[in-house]
Amino acid sequence: MKKIKKFGIALGLIACVVIAGLIWFFVGNKAPITQGNVDFHIRYNSDQRLDIYHPTKSKYKKTPVVLFFHGGAWITGRKESINLNRFNGAINNLRDAGYLVISPEYTLAEEGKTPFPDCIVDGFDCIHWIEQHADSLNIDLNNFGLIGESAGAHIAMMNAYSKPEDFELSYAPTSVDYVVDVYGPNDLWGLYHTQLVDSIEHVLDKLPESIRVSLDLPQQLFGFNPEEDPIRARMFADKFSPFGYLNAHTNVPPTCIIHGDADILVPIEQSKKLHAKLKDLEVKSELRILPEVNHAFQGASDEQKEQIQRWITDFVQKQYVAPAKKE
Repeated sequence: MKKIKKFGIALGLIACVVIAGLIWFFVGNKAPITQGNVDFHIRYNSDQRLDIYHPTKSKYKKTPVVLFFHGGAWITGRKESINLNRFNGAINNLRDAGYLVISPEYTLAEEGKTPFPDCIVDGFDCIHWIEQHADSLNIDLNNFGLIGESAGAHIAMMNAYSKPEDFELSYAPTSVDYVVDVYGPNDLWGLYHTQLVDSIEHVLDKLPESIRVSLDLPQQLFGFNPEEDPIRARMFADKFSPFGYLNAHTNVPPTCIIHGDADILVPIEQSKKLHAKLKDLEVKSELRILPEVNHAFQGASDEQKEQIQRWITDFVQKQYVAPAKKE
């Protein structure tokens, strides 16, 4: 009994240390969760929930809104990751400027089950939920933008560039006023054929089948082995690539692209190609390249990290459109 009691005390102490460490991290990094009012775990469809970060200062009669999609390669990540210090400055700046920020969870890959199209449908569901609750939240749907990081940026672009009907949804298209794409893949076929993925596949081929399947990212994302059915894989990649939805007949919103040129997960060429396409379509587009910076801003200096916060904040605020005055 004494051993059990000591063990329980030890576990309690460890839990206290972990909790204290989390509190210190969040407070020390000015995580949005510690700033102002936040509503947690609100259901927006049958499976997913969202968090609402209310403005810390009231600046507008009706509140502009930003929808933030977390990263995680479509296999991991949480809506609470908005509190990681990669974007704390921008999120806090926007809330101080009178913006409401929403962070949703979305469908992730499971063994044998692709996250597509469910993660994209979740995005459309979340947008539809925001529309339905615009009055109760005092939201200004004429100032509504999307921000995403990595896989979250892919979902943000899909929700901005494609239409609900492309995924057999009956929702009327929502007018998204801008997108901030932070090192997001816009061409899944190109992502699949990067040197890094080829290297990973080469290593996986040498592992036992039971281990290989659990670590095989392409198979988790496609839901089947793309090597065994390349035609089907190409059609799949094209259907879920934001770049393929850009054309002269699409209402494409202004887009800010932020990417490190040393990114080994999502090649910088994808963002350059996207920027060029947006320019061809005469869509307002900014491409912000971070020299010698890897994915997730690894290797970024403190100055570059501060610059990222300013780029996001400034771009979002530049898109604000004041309501028309009544005559």
